[in-house]
Amino acid sequence: MKSHISAEDFDLILEGNISEEKRNKLEKHMTECTECRNRFEILKTTVNYLETDETVDALFTERVVESLRKKSVKRKTSSVKKHGINTLKPIMAFVLVLAFIGMSFYFGTKFGNIQNKTAQGQDISSVPEDTQGNREAPETTPEVVATNAPEKNENVTATLYFSTVEADGVVPEQRELELQDGETLEAAIFRELQKGSTLKYRGSVIPVGTRLLSVETKDGICTLNLSSEFVDNNPGGTAYEAVVLNAIVNSLTELPQVEKVQFLIEGQKRESYTHLVFDEPFERNEDFIKASYEVEAKLRELGENTLKALRDRDMVFLSSIIHPDKKVRFSPYTYVDVEKDLVFSSEEIKHINDSDKVYTWGAYDGSGDPIKLTFEEYLSAFVYDKDFLNAEYVGYNEYIGQGNTINNIFDVYPDGKLLEYYFSGFEPEYEGLDWESLKLIFEEKDGSWYLVGIVHDQWTI
Repeated sequence: MKSHISAEDFDLILEGNISEEKRNKLEKHMTECTECRNRFEILKTTVNYLETDETVDALFTERVVESLRKKSVKRKTSSVKKHGINTLKPIMAFVLVLAFIGMSFYFGTKFGNIQNKTAQGQDISSVPEDTQGNREAPETTPEVVATNAPEKNENVTATLYFSTVEADGVVPEQRELELQDGETLEAAIFRELQKGSTLKYRGSVIPVGTRLLSVETKDGICTLNLSSEFVDNNPGGTAYEAVVLNAIVNSLTELPQVEKVQFLIEGQKRESYTHLVFDEPFERNEDFIKASYEVEAKLRELGENTLKALRDRDMVFLSSIIHPDKKVRFSPYTYVDVEKDLVFSSEEIKHINDSDKVYTWGAYDGSGDPIKLTFEEYLSAFVYDKDFLNAEYVGYNEYIGQGNTINNIFDVYPDGKLLEYYFSGFEPEYEGLDWESLKLIFEEKDGSWYLVGIVHDQWTI
């Protein structure tokens, strides 16, 4: 079964904010998938309409905004501030409509063609028709058993698994669990899985409305009794089922007392989930766990150490992580000017903060006046001017802050990995227009990661 392109990826294609590798992958997919190709044409038609019409019907706009308010984090832009809710400028209207259209099919079509082991058992198409459907569970009705349940209010660290951004596997996340009174570890893990990942675009894959009716672990088998919503609200597809089952099974089998997981629906076994055979206990699947998370974890740690060096003016450490060939480029705004942005080598950075030399870093947004600052002054004004170590949100290989300036980071750094440290705003009266972020770009060379770009970003005129 083929996967479908997500609304977020359609957005990235249209904005051009995407790596060349991913663009080629998505474009190749659209040549093979008629459904995704048709959806993309619909979105492009919508964009063309909005770009040629300055005003959008107020009722339509109100419905879109209300839908987004319920479904996603609200982002304010200057077009909202200047023109109000009744008239949206084309680019803002596009973003809203894209999200509105995309959400209707996003969760049901996100998951790709995944090779899975845990869920790779017999497909339901191979099961005779007269054996499909429900069948009675064993005579003993499962009940909640306090399997090694800690005392009330005890915190426990657990490893949970969530879908990758590409939905081609699961990745681990460490989570601090606060057990409720009498709650088992198994129940707490399932509750946390329902909350979803702490990382953007890695939300919960457990079908909406699913309730944990009971859980019992006996002889190494954890029997998970779930409500009918687990089946009824399943978006469908073997790819989706592989992700959700592996997320649950791999999370629960992190517990030493759990070797396999048996699923029940309303106290009964089922022959199939919707596509995959579902009536036998599932074992842990190490092959479905993606190692790519290790790179992200390593870069997040490197990014944090880089921020500390920038904050503390530790030029020795900073010089040690600068790319030996490409050096490091400083960009005062999110458009990276490869001709004018200043580039420094590791050796230059090591002693640059001791110099009073004034450099021209570019031009100030709005006035166009040249940015003439020493290195220390530039760090204070365009690099670590906020407490980015405690940023409101840290994004990995995604674009968070959205202003008027063209974002060409993935074009300039096609092999780079991006960390963005983002604040949504500081003063309420600005309604989010004073957002700010710092972006660090790393590239790999000979098995090590090096800093190649430092980009400051904020709302621009």
